[in-house]
Amino acid sequence: MLPRVILFALLCLYVIFPVRAEPPTGSLGALIAAQKAAPNSKQAAQKLEDSVSAGLPASLQNDWLPALPVDVTSLPYDLGRLIVPRDYLPTHAEEPQHGWKFAKAAYVYSEGVKSGQLFCTVHYPVTTDGPLALRVAKLLALAHQTLVLHTGLEAFNGTAPFDVWLCRGGQTGGEQWKTNLYLYDIDTPRSSIEWIREITHEYSHLALPAIGGYDAPEYWANGYLGERLIVRWLIRQPDGPARVEAVWGDFSGAPNFARLLLTPAQVQYHKVGPNTTWLARKDEAGMRYLIGQALTFDDKYGSKRLGVAFARLPRFHDAAAKDFADALSESTAP
Repeated sequence: MLPRVILFALLCLYVIFPVRAEPPTGSLGALIAAQKAAPNSKQAAQKLEDSVSAGLPASLQNDWLPALPVDVTSLPYDLGRLIVPRDYLPTHAEEPQHGWKFAKAAYVYSEGVKSGQLFCTVHYPVTTDGPLALRVAKLLALAHQTLVLHTGLEAFNGTAPFDVWLCRGGQTGGEQWKTNLYLYDIDTPRSSIEWIREITHEYSHLALPAIGGYDAPEYWANGYLGERLIVRWLIRQPDGPARVEAVWGDFSGAPNFARLLLTPAQVQYHKVGPNTTWLARKDEAGMRYLIGQALTFDDKYGSKRLGVAFARLPRFHDAAAKDFADALSESTAP
């Protein structure tokens, strides 16, 4: 027979970490169970806070949320949940490309019946950058929803969560690196529509098929193509402007966006027409021609058929402009 001291210890462990109800010891679920079992324990509360500071998991059960030191906001238009650790909690992280350190983070999760899956984490340097970080997080959720709604196709990065880094340094602009999106020099003022363009551009590098091979303005065309399509769909969607205003704010620059970035691409494509020489061009005019072709296809056949064309492109290596043109042609068949 086991000594009484050991039996008592095992009973305490069973109460704190129920075998059937909770995940293994050390997981967030187990820490929540320990804190509930000993609500006055400073050690249990500290361990839970330390776990949240270290980063939230890819999957988060709904019934965990009341016990966590986080603020939870349900986003409009079924965009998911925004979850932000309380101000007193640091969420230290180091981005993988430059080794820069960040002190705060905000999370967007899907809003499921029993749990939510992580969509993205937005890291920012200090608390005062929080309002921008929350707007970026919400706009990314809207960009994803818009892409899926209009193409009928899941984003090319699937359901894999990604990280966004709001950087004080670097050259003004954005960058996608692996599963990381960077927005540099965030203190430099941008117009609202330029922020929207920049954010949707970087997200499109993850979410659209990799069409590449250009010398200018950059190697990949999917960023410029995605920003044009997503903003255009939001402009045309009856409640699209209201959605942008609800999650981001000012959308008054949309007419200028259309005039400067949408119309010229379509005009160029209509002027040239189907042309293999132009498809082979690697300069900025060649990329504009490709974008004009996609916008024209969207007008003629609709965004769902455009999604069919995207689905025909490879997922694990880049496609050329001709591959995309062929996919568009094949997608016109009934």
